Amino acid sequence: MIHLALAVLLFVQEGQTRDVLYREDARIDVYPPVSSEDRHVTCVVLFPEDSIESLVAAWKETDLSLERRNNALFLKLLKPVEGDLHVLGSSGTLYRLAIRPGTDTAVRIRRPQAPRPERERRLAPSLEFIRAMRMGWVPPETSVRRAGKGDAFRLGPLHARCRTVYENDAYSGFVVELRNTESVPYRIDPSRFRAKALIVVGLRAHVVPPQGNTLLYLVFGRGHE
Repeated sequence: MIHLALAVLLFVQEGQTRDVLYREDARIDVYPPVSSEDRHVTCVVLFPEDSIESLVAAWKETDLSLERRNNALFLKLLKPVEGDLHVLGSSGTLYRLAIRPGTDTAVRIRRPQAPRPERERRLAPSLEFIRAMRMGWVPPETSVRRAGKGDAFRLGPLHARCRTVYENDAYSGFVVELRNTESVPYRIDPSRFRAKALIVVGLRAHVVPPQGNTLLYLVFGRGHE
């Protein structure tokens, strides 16, 4: 793992790092070069964290190679393909990366300045918001209501019905019951849930047993088209 630490140092020292400001309501674009048999190129992504807690990805091993050390994630794009990668930091922050072929060798993610104290007290951060939804609590200055009986749809073999809606000035949250109508287990990939204003996705369980159910939690930022 020593070569990974040295690679981070070299990338930063050589001034090849592109800084990106973290925003809860936006994906982070990362453009790693495409490697070939005679050209192996790595892109390092530096997170404002002590360490990386976990990765959520639906990539094939033949398309993308991933290595992590402390707060650094090393990407090697093996084919000219694109997709999403979700990274959970040790602070509990979820980073949503949009991976596309390009020329990045190093990307440093920076946090914005801290919000004003009065706004921080008035609005719950998105992770506190979804945590409250999972626990059945009501966040500060948030209204909670039951969803209408007609709020149902399908996600492949899953029958989905919205049960509860949380709303405040910053976020709209939905608790959705997912029921597996098949006779085999069904694995849910949270990275496949995509929407412009979608900030956080949570699941009670990633695998739904046959004829079983689980809960899906969705948090959207408000004020988006």
